[in-house]
Amino acid sequence: MNTSLPFRHNNEKTILSGIHPVIRLILPFFFVIPFLLIDDIYLIIVFILITFLICLVAKLKLIRILSRVTSILPFILLITIFIPLYIGNTTVFRINFFGIPVNLYKEGINRAILLFARIFAAIFIFMSFYSSLTYSEFIEALTSLKLPSLLVGSFIIMLHYIPIFASSNKKILEAQELRGKKITNYWEKLKAHAYIMGKSLVANMERSEKIYESLKMRGFTGKMTFAKRKLKIYDFFTLILFTFITISILFVLDLELIFEELFTLCLL
Repeated sequence: MNTSLPFRHNNEKTILSGIHPVIRLILPFFFVIPFLLIDDIYLIIVFILITFLICLVAKLKLIRILSRVTSILPFILLITIFIPLYIGNTTVFRINFFGIPVNLYKEGINRAILLFARIFAAIFIFMSFYSSLTYSEFIEALTSLKLPSLLVGSFIIMLHYIPIFASSNKKILEAQELRGKKITNYWEKLKAHAYIMGKSLVANMERSEKIYESLKMRGFTGKMTFAKRKLKIYDFFTLILFTFITISILFVLDLELIFEELFTLCLL
């Protein structure tokens, strides 16, 4: 499993690095919220393509972003794979699944495809935009939004322990394999990860309590402060540009007609 968080290193420079962290934090919501509210597969595809283009233009680490997204694909499939079995009234076809006859429904298949596309697109968009942020810029953006310090602190601790859990799990699995344990498929590996994480969670909770108590003894109050950055002209220009793009796609362009024409041109 990938142990790195979806943030760039300090020495990695992108075109988006000059934009205020708060602006970069809220930009993906311009793309994600519309297709979460509107049932339109064409809308999802367009926002994925635009984000892909932004990654290329801004020189973001596209391969690293895609590797992180693909590592989550099995979980997305697990969420959506059973929907066609239970939703809908019109039977599309009947198959034998492990010798058991199964009915698949058209409405359920459409819902499953739409849900899969929504989750995949949302993860890809957030991963892409947040890969332009460093870890400290992400924390700065959260504190600049005046969120409760308890919420921000808890979220930061959670992010801090994700790579620790992943790296410790990887080391334990490697040690088990060296001792002769055989893991033949992905699901066995996932089960082993879950078992190890359950045991590691208790130990890391005790460690986090000790760290917090030591920080309190040194005067830590739970609040984090950063030198304030002022919003500049190109920050407002970026907000206006993304607002214009979103409004144009939602209310001006006929996406279904555009895709139909593209398919027709491809078939010629």
